[in-house]
Amino acid sequence: MNYLFKGRLCGYICAECPEPLADVVVRLYRATQPNVTALAVASPKETFAILSDDAVTAKARSLIAEVKTDAQGNFVFELGEAQKYGGEAFDVDVYCGTVPRRPPGPRPLQFSITTLQPQWRQTERGMIAAWEYCVPQRYWCAVRARFDAWTICGRVSVCDTKQDVMGVRVLAFDTDWIQDDPLGSAMTDASGRFRIDYTSADFRRTPFSPFINLEWAGGPDVYFRIEAPDGTPLLIEASSQGRTPGRENIGHCFCVDLCLKEPPRQNLPTIPLFTNIGQYHVDPIYGDFTAAGLTTAGGYAFTDTIPLIGILPDGQVSTDMEYRFRVAEYDATATVLGPVMDVNASMVSATLIGKLQYWRWNSVLSAWEIKAADYWINNPGATVTIPQPAGPALVVSVNKDVEPGGWVKVPRENALFPGGVGRFIPQGGLINLMTTKLTDENYDLTIPVPGTMAGDSVPAMKKSRAHTFKLFFEAREVGAVALLPGSNALDKIVFSNTHYTYQRHPSWAGSTPTTRAVVSLDIKELSGPGAGCGKLTNDLHALFTVYHPFMGSARVYFEGNPVLPADLPLTLIGGEAVSLAAGHLFDISGLDPCAYILWLEATLNLTSGWGRISGATTWDHIAFCKG
Repeated sequence: MNYLFKGRLCGYICAECPEPLADVVVRLYRATQPNVTALAVASPKETFAILSDDAVTAKARSLIAEVKTDAQGNFVFELGEAQKYGGEAFDVDVYCGTVPRRPPGPRPLQFSITTLQPQWRQTERGMIAAWEYCVPQRYWCAVRARFDAWTICGRVSVCDTKQDVMGVRVLAFDTDWIQDDPLGSAMTDASGRFRIDYTSADFRRTPFSPFINLEWAGGPDVYFRIEAPDGTPLLIEASSQGRTPGRENIGHCFCVDLCLKEPPRQNLPTIPLFTNIGQYHVDPIYGDFTAAGLTTAGGYAFTDTIPLIGILPDGQVSTDMEYRFRVAEYDATATVLGPVMDVNASMVSATLIGKLQYWRWNSVLSAWEIKAADYWINNPGATVTIPQPAGPALVVSVNKDVEPGGWVKVPRENALFPGGVGRFIPQGGLINLMTTKLTDENYDLTIPVPGTMAGDSVPAMKKSRAHTFKLFFEAREVGAVALLPGSNALDKIVFSNTHYTYQRHPSWAGSTPTTRAVVSLDIKELSGPGAGCGKLTNDLHALFTVYHPFMGSARVYFEGNPVLPADLPLTLIGGEAVSLAAGHLFDISGLDPCAYILWLEATLNLTSGWGRISGATTWDHIAFCKG
């Protein structure tokens, strides 16, 4: 029989401040005491004990199994025949190399929690049981004391209204006869809570340390200061506050409630802003774009679907906001801007813009756990199901449609608590723009027959130009006319989406491919009807045509037994290199009689936002025999 034992462990700094027992080792031992039944029903507070080294050694032979907890204090045991386990009660111990937020100590310790008889239930996977336990404050703080771990947990609120105060800095100090020691500082979270961790070294030092230490033994005498994010003081306690009851000689675990007479002035909400196309910054101070709209590094034009990236407020923003992109194309001279149009839903592929963080009920552990789901733009029907401890699960949409006019509403979910729909957390995405909706060119070079062959120049009317656009970003409060200050634009950006259909060397393994660029190679001596398998002797005339408006480089080279003719780098004019009808002469008289391959390689200067695109290099090749 297989037994799956799942659980989660935590410890209380105080009743309002639990912490997961992260990265500790949970050990299960066979219960050897004669009063197992009584121990199994006893409260853990009656069975908790920190063990001596000898006691740990004595228990080693009774060990069933051990596992390490994760960052949330979760653990899973898989028990069965290999562990000689049959569902009976066992002792639960915890081995600590350290405690959270402290480095490993020189003397690890082990403590016993309880003797537990799991309440097994039958499933398809075997027997399953779950158990959750939080070590009481007086026991857990005793463990933390062994590692010189001192913690202040607290909450900041407004005195009259009890409103939580988020985003202020709390500083803790120790009142001393010689000097006041700073213990540390922390920012309050959305619920006004903060945590400061420190060690005895932080409050026992003196101006003469480490040579002379005149401070009294025991804990610090604490007082506090609260500051706004910009350093403006909001609360200044007198140093003498540390000598008052409840603040003097505090222990390793200390919890406190602080309050402000009035709420601090709130910062303005985050403003939506267009900052990047992939890795390339929109702001000209970075110099990522040339005046012509290509990338400065590499001279790339943009192709396919590109990520428009920027800043969005999270679900806590107090104002409904929306944003959109608009676009206009310049004429062939890239100087006269045409009409501006909205980037509508048909131009936007499904875009990941962030996460929905939420609490869900884990029915196996009978506990709430934190999770996250992808949040989308233009992904209709995307939802997340959030189980609840009772009643139906919550089904929450994690998608915002592109609305008429191209507007996208910034998500406003802000209920990050058990039973809530979660909070939207942005991660940089704004929209994924399909540039093929703005320019998409396909040229057939096989018409008129026989069409453009290797060695022929591409007809002028079938050559593309640089399609240059201006991108506008607009943000506003929903329903407002005036735009927010974050509205900006990228003055010029070049899009290129070309495909060519053409004939390749019909006399040897011929084909009619469709590729982004024209990359066509032939050998003049083998190009006639029926000549594709002929042998060459001293001369080889290479016929080639490469073309793309954003061709980066091209070359012709040989593959086979060395010594081979040198590579031929091609000179590009207007993105094209052509051998012309006579072909380029290679002297192959020095080649050994054997089979060889002639290659034509071309690399394009195109990007989808993250450097040169995958597949930017294209080849054509043809084999020949040297007689």
